[in-house]
Amino acid sequence: MAEEEDWRIFVEEWSKREGREISGRTPLTGDASNRRYFRVFLRGTKIPHSAILMEREGTLGFKKSEEAVSKTSPEPPGDPFLLVAEAFGRRGLPVPAIYHRRPDGSKTLQEDLGDETILSRMTSCPGEAQSLTEKSLALLVALQSERPEGDLSWVCARPYSRELVRWEFEHFVEYGLTEAPETALSEIREVFDREAAALAGEKVQVLVHRDYHSRNIMVRQDGSLALIDFQDLLVGSPFYDLASLLFDAYRTVPLDKIEEALARYLELGKKARILPETGFEEAMERLCRHAFQRNLKACGRFFYIADVKKNPAYLGSVAGTHANMIRLVRRVPSLLPLYRTFSGYLRFPDRRPRG
Repeated sequence: MAEEEDWRIFVEEWSKREGREISGRTPLTGDASNRRYFRVFLRGTKIPHSAILMEREGTLGFKKSEEAVSKTSPEPPGDPFLLVAEAFGRRGLPVPAIYHRRPDGSKTLQEDLGDETILSRMTSCPGEAQSLTEKSLALLVALQSERPEGDLSWVCARPYSRELVRWEFEHFVEYGLTEAPETALSEIREVFDREAAALAGEKVQVLVHRDYHSRNIMVRQDGSLALIDFQDLLVGSPFYDLASLLFDAYRTVPLDKIEEALARYLELGKKARILPETGFEEAMERLCRHAFQRNLKACGRFFYIADVKKNPAYLGSVAGTHANMIRLVRRVPSLLPLYRTFSGYLRFPDRRPRG
């Protein structure tokens, strides 16, 4: 079946029942995965007058991180995006409504949340940065307050394990470093393995979005926030998603604002009973260690997208990950030995990968 006919038939399975006609579609800038997005325009007296069509093909090369976990864990009982969207929706978490879907998740028709992320809103309206940060922290705590039970019990089989953290470090070694001799690589991997054990060994475990940053939090027309790109949900440290938000590769948050946000997060987390009593400096070190690993992962990811997927769009964000590494070392000096093992081999966008 021709592609044009296939997507139209899929959308019309829903739109005709709802008394709407398709008036067109336009492609949207997608993420770095194998998902393509389109805005479908609809005619009719009812709202909505547009919806987002997602088409997925095959599996993601980057999902090797999850495959490593799945060797000892059962597969999710369906498409993760659909499972999470429905479970979150039932719990009142703000996610796009699913209007229509294929059972395997290869096509979905979703609520159109618009084009504004908290990144674009903060860029166009800097005065709203503090209120958007406050809303993002409240939304994060709401997410972390939900338990992986019932229709989310399958997420318990997806821990942010030492194996997964080690894989993410290896992803950085493979794509984010260059010209490192084998002796240096051996030392780097040894140090990374110890850090992976520490990061994966935290006692408090919550739901982790895994990509909770300024491009994955949408701003609705009424100013409320909504989550997207949540199909990689797992269980892990409460500081992982906070690190993604505050040490974002796409924007630089001043250190004093990070400290203010951490203090507010600790307050909200204790009130929600998801965090034990934790001193500020201890919490800052845990946040920074997760942020350090997160930025290494992002650095490797950006080069992977360029090298393997032939998409250089994210190379401009490599500098942000490098800058965050330095900021984190300055704030938490105990990270310096870790940084020194690989800093001399950091790859820049104009340098080829090793080998």
